[in-house]
Amino acid sequence: MATASKKRIWYWDILRIAAMVFLVIRHSATATFEFVPTLGADWWVCNVYGSLSAWMVPVFMMISGASFLDPGRNITIDRLYKRNIFRMLCAFFFWAVFYAFYNTFSGQDLTDSFAEMVFQGHFHLWFLPMIIGMYILTPLLRTVTSNRRATYMITAVTAVTGVIVPFLQDMGWFLDNTLITGTHHFGFFSSYVCFFFIGYLLHNIEITPGVRKVIYAVGILSTVIVFVGTYLLTVRDGAHNEDMQADNNLFTALQGIAIFVFAKYRLSRTEFKAEHQKLILDISKLTFGVYMIHVVLLALLDKFGFSPLTYPAVYMIPMLILFVLPMSFFLSFLVGKIPLLGRYIV
Repeated sequence: MATASKKRIWYWDILRIAAMVFLVIRHSATATFEFVPTLGADWWVCNVYGSLSAWMVPVFMMISGASFLDPGRNITIDRLYKRNIFRMLCAFFFWAVFYAFYNTFSGQDLTDSFAEMVFQGHFHLWFLPMIIGMYILTPLLRTVTSNRRATYMITAVTAVTGVIVPFLQDMGWFLDNTLITGTHHFGFFSSYVCFFFIGYLLHNIEITPGVRKVIYAVGILSTVIVFVGTYLLTVRDGAHNEDMQADNNLFTALQGIAIFVFAKYRLSRTEFKAEHQKLILDISKLTFGVYMIHVVLLALLDKFGFSPLTYPAVYMIPMLILFVLPMSFFLSFLVGKIPLLGRYIV
């Protein structure tokens, strides 16, 4: 363990764990965000949690980019397809079928047919087709990182098309061009290409202490802007508007950058003891399963009346988090022990 651990980049594992924890926090808090009375006490509590946790998807993508785009790492097409893409496909279809059966027998979310639920996947499974697309593109993207100027250029272009322009459109400051907005359009996908390259650059370039302080300050300010902006857009529209907390929002991206840089410089030079390394690695391996499992736990609790729609969010949300988070890790551990199947679905 000690020998192998020298090659492992531990701050990636810690970031992955932190991002997964905040994903569970976000879903615990915002699953009912749009259904609680707008601008009421419960709405404000949900807004606090949502604003504090909006950064996790950009960080997930930055970790992947830092890992997969490094020309020095031996990542072959054979490995990508047989290991990464195959596992994502297995996980997607298994959990899509699982959630389709759950929705059918529980009577929740029955707006689509069973076949549609399987092929579309449950709402939170959108990440898997997206990351599969990124893996397919990885060999091409890796050719870019051999040229530093090209890397900066593609990062800048995708930042404009995938992050800045959609943000301006959310604000109502740019033409509504459907080519670069929406879940299935160019801007949606290019934002994740952007985060891929940002992760690679942040991991490989040296950032001076002075610049780091600016990045941290911008990250804190961005969190405030996300919180206040959610309120202002909701007031503007006269209805709940969560655009400021979107994965590809400019300020959630800035939050993610600040957290990634903080982890790099505070954790990458830390010498972890062997037992701590093992603990970090064991927990990190469970995060994929937590992503798959936590939503059904929240759905079950909601079905039995445990949600901010039933009880005040100020204490209901912490109770949901304290139950769902450890239970998701525990169930991820158990599912991972299933012979043959476990390694492909969690």
